[in-house]
Amino acid sequence: MSREDYVFRYRVDLPGESSAGAASPAAMAGELLKSLLDVLIPCSGDQELKVDGFKLLSDRSVVNSLYQSMPGHSGGKEGAGREGRDLSSLPASPRDTLEGYQDIKNAALFSPLIELVKKQLESLLSLVDLECQGRPVKVDGFRLKDLSQWLVPSACDPSEVIEHIGTRCNCDCVFCYNKGAPPSLALRGPNRKVSEEYEEIMTRIRYFSPGARRSLFPGLGSTCEVLAHPHALDFLSALREKTGEPFRIATNGSALTRGNIQKLASLKPVYLDISLNSSSPGRRKRLMQDAKPETAIRSLPLLRDAGIPFSVVVVPWPLKSQAEMLEDLERTAVYAGANDARMVQVSLPGYSRYFSPARPLELEDLWPATVAKVREIRLRCGCPVVIMPGMYEEYLSRPKKNVPEVIGVVRNSPAHLAGLKPGDVIRGIAGIIIKNRPQARDILSLLQRGRSGAVSVRVQRGETEIEIRIDPDKHAYPYCKLTGSHLGVVFMGTGLRSGYLERLGEVIRARGARKVLFLSSRLVRPVFEQMIGESHFFGGIDLTIEVPENKFFGGNIFMGDLLVVDDFISCIAGYIRKTGTRPDLVVIPSSPFNLGQWGRDLTGRCYLDIEREVGVPVELLECSTIYD
Repeated sequence: MSREDYVFRYRVDLPGESSAGAASPAAMAGELLKSLLDVLIPCSGDQELKVDGFKLLSDRSVVNSLYQSMPGHSGGKEGAGREGRDLSSLPASPRDTLEGYQDIKNAALFSPLIELVKKQLESLLSLVDLECQGRPVKVDGFRLKDLSQWLVPSACDPSEVIEHIGTRCNCDCVFCYNKGAPPSLALRGPNRKVSEEYEEIMTRIRYFSPGARRSLFPGLGSTCEVLAHPHALDFLSALREKTGEPFRIATNGSALTRGNIQKLASLKPVYLDISLNSSSPGRRKRLMQDAKPETAIRSLPLLRDAGIPFSVVVVPWPLKSQAEMLEDLERTAVYAGANDARMVQVSLPGYSRYFSPARPLELEDLWPATVAKVREIRLRCGCPVVIMPGMYEEYLSRPKKNVPEVIGVVRNSPAHLAGLKPGDVIRGIAGIIIKNRPQARDILSLLQRGRSGAVSVRVQRGETEIEIRIDPDKHAYPYCKLTGSHLGVVFMGTGLRSGYLERLGEVIRARGARKVLFLSSRLVRPVFEQMIGESHFFGGIDLTIEVPENKFFGGNIFMGDLLVVDDFISCIAGYIRKTGTRPDLVVIPSSPFNLGQWGRDLTGRCYLDIEREVGVPVELLECSTIYD
């Protein structure tokens, strides 16, 4: 570790502070094995083994269960002050204050080996005291030695570093995520000195290695304001020296002064997602508690003049009435389009059970009314307007799902200049027959990254089919090849890949299962059922689809990617009680466990716990996270 490196430190809960510690040698061994089974799978040759217990070589007559109360486990309460020694009086290093510790939940998702170290230290400290020169030493944490040993595989997206800059916020939005976040996921405000944050982020930049595709473990993301950090532009300048990849920055726009915009322009390629929410200063001030709402509103023409592409984000939230909200949504979208926004993203409002003791919004009417209004706005707005999540609009308005329908075209993009229009349905690209939306998106992405020259695109427009030639190199602002996507074509969400069904069939056949329970989400289920009905992969298979309730978040949160292990366990247990039968196999999309590469949910819990608790074989179906 370089002397310049920030010290990554993690707390250890001493005996008596936590129930995690072991209370006997056998229990300590069990804790070690359980921790290991959360980061590895035992094998015999190529065969994966399921382990739920162990025997000590000294006593093979006793099977110690791993997933029930361990024999002799006392919750780690005994041992505090053993033999009359009060370890709490031992001095700690001046730098070893609790405020300096890193949040272990990030490690659990992206580098659970750090959590493994924590658990083992806690287990050992429940049985022994550490000494230095014959005297007991109080240990309340540990630090990483050589940071190069803790790098993780990475796409080396600059966002992995940028998200760590968002440690504070200069607005207080009525719909802020933090106001409804479960306690374990709430993002704490600044509780460190700016100098310490500076040291950490510069260390992350130092170890950010695009060539090796490695970086220090990323974080959970941030709803705070990146540009509110006093060193934000210094960080971005240092990061630009490491990578030429685009910087995509989510901002509330309050720091987008003329001077800051000029500095951002020097760091191109840069793309901004501006949470504008209203083009009315008064309404933006009430929604966001922004002391100077005009700064963000006036930034749009300044960004256009600086050649920085941007999208505008609006969260429709009724203050006076729903009608007033929808009128303002239209004015804001038209204003964004008039200033060459690449698109307007309308994020349907959500709330968890932690947000308010009462229902803050009647979404059964608000969401459909918002979708209807957006479809009107598209007819007179100068840029594409999309609903987030996109699949909700499809769920509400399209009998046929997964269709490669164009709902918008970015101004001056290759698709726009070639004459593609909203309402067109893509039927073929470069001679390839297009059957669904993900296929169209994938091929357009390849064409955007490649150097293939003009390509032929066959589209259905109304009752006729026409052919259009799109030149990927023909474009102008606000489109940019480095920060744009799909040659400027905007779709109604990601859609569902047909290859998922093939993988599902392979998983079922490999298990020899006949009665299969598949756990989906409210939005994906209609698409999935349509694809199952069109497929020939599942003859003779009793395939049942269930939708778990998101009890972890509660409220109106129903996105499948936000489900956690406990939600899946509850759903499977309820299904078994309801039907009186147990499936041969449960299949769950991998997307709720895609944050890291270790199969952890948002709480840091491993998906393997689902099978351990319900006693039914569980497999993950590999699939991408649906962000839109």
